[in-house]
Amino acid sequence: MVAAPGPSFMVLVNETLHFGRGAGMVTILGSSTGLLLWAATSALGLAALTQTSPLVFTTFKLVGAAYLCYLAVMTVRNRRNFGHQPDQAPEGHGAADLWRSYRSGLVTSAANPKMATVYLALIPQFLPAGGGSPADVVTLTSVQIMISAGWYAVVVTLVGLARRLLAMPAVRVGLAWVSGVVLLLLGLRTAVMTGPMA
Repeated sequence: MVAAPGPSFMVLVNETLHFGRGAGMVTILGSSTGLLLWAATSALGLAALTQTSPLVFTTFKLVGAAYLCYLAVMTVRNRRNFGHQPDQAPEGHGAADLWRSYRSGLVTSAANPKMATVYLALIPQFLPAGGGSPADVVTLTSVQIMISAGWYAVVVTLVGLARRLLAMPAVRVGLAWVSGVVLLLLGLRTAVMTGPMA
């Protein structure tokens, strides 16, 4: 489940290609924060609203779709600088980019209504009979988040090594177009999801 490419995976790859491994790791932190929010809302019963309320589900769906489309447009718009590694970054540039990477991971994960399905339908199957204690729930969700972060760290490392291929401007522009198109397709796919289990 963790290894299957989805919106969070693509945003992670995009951030790593664009800003490097440091940005990718910060994106993982943002994505993990989003998972923690879903785990908390699930424990409080609020995540069930995305399964029972069409309005809540549609709101999450459209916010996530709009953000992915925004990232797609910005990636293509800045395609000539995609993956560019300047000799000396302007002061303050790194901090701003890291915050943006964190926010990208957080918003993409938190605005994904499918995460409600994971925490409401999948994870409870691994709890002891009767639902288990709050400590059981915390332990299981923590393990899921650590597995997700560990897999994404492997992806960031591999993508970071591939950045060396971006020395050629034509390669950078081509990857920007591919990344932008994939993000746009994911955004459109999210927008047309017909139900919580889609």
